[in-house]
Amino acid sequence: MHLIQVESLIKNIIKSLGLIILFITPFWVARILLILINNELSIAKYNLLDYLLVSLRFDFKTMAIWYGILFIGLAINLFAKSKALIKLNTIVFAILFLAALVFNLINVFYYPTSKNIAGVELFTMIGGQEWGIIFSYITHYWYLILVAVLLLYGAVKLFLFITLEFKNRIKIGFVLMSLGLLFGFARGTFTLKPLNSMNAFEVLPANGAKTAITPLYVLLESYGKKPLEELNYFPEDEILASLQQNRITLPSLGSNKPNICIILLESFGKEYTGLNKGKGSSYTPFLDSLMDESLNFTNAYANGLRSMDAVASIYAGIPSLMDQSFVGSLYTGNNINSLFNQLKELGYLNTFYHAADEQSMGFKSFLTAQGLDRYVANQQYPNSDDFDGTWGIFDEPFLQFYANELGNMKQPWCSSIFTLSSHHPYAVPKKYNKLKKGTLPIHRAVRYSDIALRNFFIEARTQPWFSNTVFVLTADHSSVNKNKRYKTHRGSYEVPLLVYAPSLFEPEIITKPVQHLDLYPTVLQLAGMKDSVFALGKSLLDSNYAPIVHYEGNRYCLTDSSYALEMVGKRKFKLYNYKEDPNYRYNLSRKNSALKEAMENKLKLNIQKFNYSIINNHFY
Repeated sequence: MHLIQVESLIKNIIKSLGLIILFITPFWVARILLILINNELSIAKYNLLDYLLVSLRFDFKTMAIWYGILFIGLAINLFAKSKALIKLNTIVFAILFLAALVFNLINVFYYPTSKNIAGVELFTMIGGQEWGIIFSYITHYWYLILVAVLLLYGAVKLFLFITLEFKNRIKIGFVLMSLGLLFGFARGTFTLKPLNSMNAFEVLPANGAKTAITPLYVLLESYGKKPLEELNYFPEDEILASLQQNRITLPSLGSNKPNICIILLESFGKEYTGLNKGKGSSYTPFLDSLMDESLNFTNAYANGLRSMDAVASIYAGIPSLMDQSFVGSLYTGNNINSLFNQLKELGYLNTFYHAADEQSMGFKSFLTAQGLDRYVANQQYPNSDDFDGTWGIFDEPFLQFYANELGNMKQPWCSSIFTLSSHHPYAVPKKYNKLKKGTLPIHRAVRYSDIALRNFFIEARTQPWFSNTVFVLTADHSSVNKNKRYKTHRGSYEVPLLVYAPSLFEPEIITKPVQHLDLYPTVLQLAGMKDSVFALGKSLLDSNYAPIVHYEGNRYCLTDSSYALEMVGKRKFKLYNYKEDPNYRYNLSRKNSALKEAMENKLKLNIQKFNYSIINNHFY
C-alpha cells in the first residue's frame, strides 16, 4: 500500500512538472527565436547554467502571476470534479497560453526595430495604428499565426491529458504546498526583496539579460507605469538634426590618465553650504574650504529629486524627465553607452561604494548592468559596530575604510562613494551628539558628514595615489529647505558641485549653469576619451553650457544663465530673472514675450528630444 502511494506521488510530481513546462513554453519559444534571429543576442559566450537559472527565475515569476486565476480553478477542480469546471479551466488556459504566445512573438519581431523588449507601451504604439496597417502585419506574418494555432492545439491536448489525482487526505497538503511555492515564484524569491528586471543584469551581460527576461514579464512589470508621450512640437528631421549636435568630440587634456573619485553627498542641498545666498548659516565648513581650492561651480543643479535620478544622470547621462525614475521605468533595458562601459575601454577600473545594504535603492543592480566592476556595501564592511541602526555604516568610519580601499586599486580607476549619514533619520555617532543641531533636523547630520569628509581628505592626502586623482564632489539632490529662494521649482534642484585637483586645475569660481548631466562627458574628457560621445550635457571644462531642464508633476522648467521659464501643463508659462528675483516675485512672461517665446521653443525642443531618444532607444 505504501509503495502504491509513493508511485502515485511520483506520478503527480512528474505531471506537475509537465504542467510547468507547458505553461512556460511560450516564454521559451520567444526566447529561442530572439536568439536565433538576432546575432548580437547569442548566448554562446555566457555561462549557460547562470543563463538557465536566471531565465527560469523570471519564467516562474511570470507563470505564477499570469496563470494565477487558472491555478485557482485547478485547485477547486481537485476537490470538486466537474466537466463544466474542466471545460472552463481549459478555456482559461487556452486564452492565457495564446495571449502569452502572441505577445511574446510580437516582441520577437519588433525587437530588430526597437532593440528593446517592449511592455505595456507596445499597446500604446499599436493603438495609434490604423486597422489597415495592423491587418498588413497580420498578412505579412501569416506563418506565425499558423505556428501559434498549432502550438495552441498541441498545448490544449496536453493540458487535458495531464490530470492530477490525489487521495483526499493528501489534497489539502498538496494545495498548501503549491500555494507556498507559487507565492515564492510570484515574488521571484523567498527573500525580503522581490525579483525585478535589474537582477538579470547583475548576473548576465545586457544582451543576455534581454533574452532571459521574457517579454510577458516586461509587460507585467510595466503594468501601471505610464509610457512617454510621442511629441510633435517639431518635425522629426529637426529632432534628428538637433540630436546629431549632441554627438560631441571632447578636447584632449593630455596623455595622463588620472584617477577619478566621485563623491556624492547625501541630501547636501546648496542651502546648507557657504554658497547659500539667503539667510542662514553654513553647516559645511570643510566643504566650503575645499571650494576655495577647486573649480567651484556656483550655479549647479541636480537633474532630479531622488538619489536614483542622480545615479542615472551622472553614470548614464539620462536626466529625470519622466514621472518615474529611469531606473525601474519601462525603458530601463534601453541601450546605453554608460560611463563605466566606456571607461573600461579606456583601461579604467570602476568601483562604487555605498554603506547601506547592497540591495538598497537598486544602485547595485543598475550600476552592475552598466559595466561596474565592483560594488561595495555594508556587507563588505569589516566592523558591524559602526552600523547606524537604520541605513548602514556611519560616514566617518566608512570614508576612512574607503580611503584605504582606494590605495589597493589598480590605477587608473574611477571610483565613487555615496554617503548616507545625512539621510533621514539623521543619526550621528554618540560622540557627535553635542554638535549644534541647527534649525532643521538634517543640519546636525550635515555637520557630521562634513567632518567625516574632512577626515577622509586628511587621510587621502597621505596616500600615493592622491596627487594623480581628480575629485568631483556634489550632492545627489537637495533636501528640506527653509529659504524661499530654494523652494522655487528651480531652486529646489540647486546643489554644490566642485572639481578638486590641485595638480591639474587652478582654483576658479565658475558661474555658468551646470548640471549632473555634465559630469558624464566631463569624466570621459578627464579619462582621455578620443571617440565622439552622445551627451545631453556639456563638459564642465567647456566654456559653453547645455540647456538645463527639470520636470516634476506637470511642470517643466528651463534654466539659462539668468532666466528660468516654467511651463505648467502645455499652455501656462512663467518667466523669472532668478539672478535679480530669486524669490520669484515678478512673472516676466508678458513683459518679455520675445524671450519667453525663444525659451519656450528651446524647452519644447529638449523635451521632445528626450522623449524621442527614450522611446526610440537613441541614447547611444
